[in-house]
Amino acid sequence: MIKAISFDLWNTLFENVSYFNFRLDFFKGFLKDRNFKYSLDNLKNNLALIFNLTDVNLEKTDFRHTSIEDLTDQLFDNLNLKLPQSDRDMIKIKFEETMFKNPPPLKTGVKETLNILSKDYKIGLISNTGITPGRVIRKVLERYDILKYFQFTLFSDETGYYKPSKIMFKTALKEFNCKPYNTIHVGDILETDVKGAKECNILTIWFNDSFVLKSNNIQPNYEIHLISEIIEIVKTINKSKMI
Repeated sequence: MIKAISFDLWNTLFENVSYFNFRLDFFKGFLKDRNFKYSLDNLKNNLALIFNLTDVNLEKTDFRHTSIEDLTDQLFDNLNLKLPQSDRDMIKIKFEETMFKNPPPLKTGVKETLNILSKDYKIGLISNTGITPGRVIRKVLERYDILKYFQFTLFSDETGYYKPSKIMFKTALKEFNCKPYNTIHVGDILETDVKGAKECNILTIWFNDSFVLKSNNIQPNYEIHLISEIIEIVKTINKSKMI
């Protein structure tokens, strides 16, 4: 019997949006105002290298979250920038809050689906974060009037671990006060959402609205192409348990 549903955020509830150019333009302006000399290619390459976490082998660090402070310090070191702490803090906050300028659109049917599911199930959010922290994402969820549907929101910058770490999913089970067999997780990445949840014996729904080919190594329990399909899946699961 399904009692709780956890959701991934990016490319599941939110459309993926790149904030690279926003941050690049801000940082170029900062350097110009301070009369720092820089190579544009070098600046772009370092921003991409440090902030593109998709290219990082997280398993080597036991899926421990890398803080924005560590990332920006690495950026400043790579560019040989000697900055006072006040400037470092200001840049960090600007990078973190870029999302406010251009909030990512919700995926089709998200608000309606959460509204329906929240009447019968506990709802939670489990999300990896890169530069944008949980404190900013919560405010955007609130702007969309969907934060109210979540019993809890877990972000890697606050737990200290990225999915697929078991810590993320075990923390969610504790927040739900549910057993794994009463819980189902919805996400778009097989290697983080599906793998991490299955390793904690949680049922999985792979949200595949891009219709990509499924990996032979990681098999979700269900696959959907629209968020609204979750409603019938959990109904069907619960009906089968009652027979």
